[in-house]
Amino acid sequence: MVQQPPSEGATQAADETPPPPPTDIDLVIERFPGSFVPSWRYADQMPTVRVLPEHIREAISWLRRECETRYDMLVDVGGSHWPDRDEPFEVTYILHSMSTNARIRVKCAVAPHGGELPVIPSIALIWSAANWPEREIYDMFGVEFTDHPDLRRILTPNDWEGHPLRKDFPLGEEPVEFYRSASSGV
Repeated sequence: MVQQPPSEGATQAADETPPPPPTDIDLVIERFPGSFVPSWRYADQMPTVRVLPEHIREAISWLRRECETRYDMLVDVGGSHWPDRDEPFEVTYILHSMSTNARIRVKCAVAPHGGELPVIPSIALIWSAANWPEREIYDMFGVEFTDHPDLRRILTPNDWEGHPLRKDFPLGEEPVEFYRSASSGV
């Protein structure tokens, strides 16, 4: 029996490998409008996605409860101030999956509106571990977390004015005098 060579279309189909499954980043971008991957790279190569403030609580909840990877540990919540940007405040969440040892960084940029503090939804009701970090970001940067169970200063006194980790916070001008002393060795 003589075998016929396969048709051209059949060889192409056999050679093609299926596309890889979408990553968690792809799924976040697809599910939450306005999300995107930042154009810069980080030294740690951790997958990073930016999410709009109005989607942050839902995105974090989805990554914890519904995403196949199940990011079941909140590693850190941090704040940054970039005064030259249109949205100068940034809140960063780092999540970890204990079962797959995967990590993901979720960033959210916020801007103050009309002289008011920048506002972002709290995730403290999703992860109680976010309670104190969100309070610290509120205290140090002035980012207000809506629906936070106990949003108040955590490091500075209640009557403190301003937010000390903002780049525009006045540092004070106490003169310091340095002098040489024979016994100091300086």
